[in-house]
Amino acid sequence: MYDTILVAVDDGDTARETLEHAVAVAERLGATLHVVTVVEPPGSPMRFGVEEVDALNRAATTLVDDLVAAYADRDLEVHGDVRRGKPAEQILARAEEVDADMILVGRSEASELESAILGSTPDRLVRLSSVPVAIVPEPDADE
Repeated sequence: MYDTILVAVDDGDTARETLEHAVAVAERLGATLHVVTVVEPPGSPMRFGVEEVDALNRAATTLVDDLVAAYADRDLEVHGDVRRGKPAEQILARAEEVDADMILVGRSEASELESAILGSTPDRLVRLSSVPVAIVPEPDADE
């Protein structure tokens, strides 16, 4: 039923926790795991220069490469990808490309006001995805 799982991560506190959940699910089900992160371009082209955008792309690539490498010794097929664009759109596009059966994503760290006005990426994924979306909560600060 779930042969291909897409997990979306960012550089936030929930990335490792989200990936650990995805790995556990993929291992239990014998599924292929695709890890994706999205570099969102600035709203104004004047906000960042080429060097800053390149640095963001390199950081995102390093993040995905490091996360994939961390699970290389497991009996699990893991692929990584870095996309540019609006996160929800890019995550859904990648899910379609790999024919994902499920999407896992960490809970957004957006402010309540930002989420109320713009909505969060997990909210958009839940509304727009044609496959199940599981949202991993932030790790408990006391742990």
